[in-house]
Amino acid sequence: MGACSMSMELMGIKKEEFIDGVEIGGVALYLGSTEGSGLNLFI
Repeated sequence: MGACSMSMELMGIKKEEFIDGVEIGGVALYLGSTEGSGLNLFI
């Protein structure tokens, strides 16, 4: 699971607030993670 760093900044969310295993990134992380999938969810 990935979290958008820009959205985190806007909402005042810190990395420490997430459960273990959440990657912090942006559009490049999202596109790289979903490139080979048949389905993805962007919220």
